[in-house]
Amino acid sequence: MKKQSIFFVLFFILLVQPSQADKKKIHKPIRILCLGDSITHSAGEYCGYRYALWKKLVDLKVEIDFIGSMNRRYKEESGQDCPLYKGKQFDPDHEGHWAWRSDQILGMAAEEIAPDTGVGQLSEWLKHYTPDIVLLHLGHNDAGANETPEQMAKELKDIILLLQKDNPNVAVLLARVIPNAKPRWNRLLSILNAEIDGIAKDMRTSSSDVVVIDFSTGFDPFMDTFDGTHPNEAGSEKMAEKWFDGICKVLDKSRPGITGNQR
Repeated sequence: MKKQSIFFVLFFILLVQPSQADKKKIHKPIRILCLGDSITHSAGEYCGYRYALWKKLVDLKVEIDFIGSMNRRYKEESGQDCPLYKGKQFDPDHEGHWAWRSDQILGMAAEEIAPDTGVGQLSEWLKHYTPDIVLLHLGHNDAGANETPEQMAKELKDIILLLQKDNPNVAVLLARVIPNAKPRWNRLLSILNAEIDGIAKDMRTSSSDVVVIDFSTGFDPFMDTFDGTHPNEAGSEKMAEKWFDGICKVLDKSRPGITGNQR
């Protein structure tokens, strides 16, 4: 009788336990890290590209989780929450740091960080989360500090290496950054943008895709920003659309059954 009871218990466990095929259909939330400077951080009343992108992902009906050590915009005031969308509350987590350069993201800079722009460095932040997809947009403050394009490119590679060390399967969407209204900055950014394809090729591995997202075209810093640098609502929408297309391509490749066609 005892053997019969054990048999029925084991049979019940096997009956209710999902098969391997079923398990493959159960996807955890896709963890997305928006990593960058003030263009990612956004400020005050402007919800920025992250909010515009989040709404598109809500429409896609894929479960995602924005991650990061930051959860507010720069100089965000009480009552400036981004509106609900389809009954859902915006996920504000991110890793955008106002006025930070790439070397500061890496923790290589000695100067004091401005208040309310975040603390720490990428290697420390990655102890608290592991992204599946990273949206990487950096370079404007590096250009403002007169870093050479070669130095900027090396720092971007170092950032991607850290991300791949943390997750060998991470997908990195690497930006050709938006133009800037300041001619000197824009000249350096144009040189950096010309190197982005090469960086992506060098950093791509068999398990970690590095996809170039081109913001250098179709974006007017005089029309699509509120100050020559930071995207206004129109600029945020343009950025969100390109990020979204990149995410859909990555999901099509890496998660069978989850595609951009689910919109």
